[in-house]
Amino acid sequence: MVGGASVNDPVFWLHHAFVELLWFRWQRRRPGARCLPAEPLALGDAQRGRGVARHERMPSWDVTPGEVEDHSGVYRYA
Repeated sequence: MVGGASVNDPVFWLHHAFVELLWFRWQRRRPGARCLPAEPLALGDAQRGRGVARHERMPSWDVTPGEVEDHSGVYRYA
């Protein structure tokens, strides 16, 4: 799954579909649970800059994780 042509590989789609299924099951078992942290970590925190907070814009996509954590408007699992 390395390189720009990886999206043409069925294994790429199987992998991502499985990750989405795991996320769906996790959310269903924990209603109301959300991605953490909600806000960027404080200056001086050793983990600051290693991830994106739920309400922080992701570079390149201009959306927040909180805006995309609910997939139910796009698709559903049977």
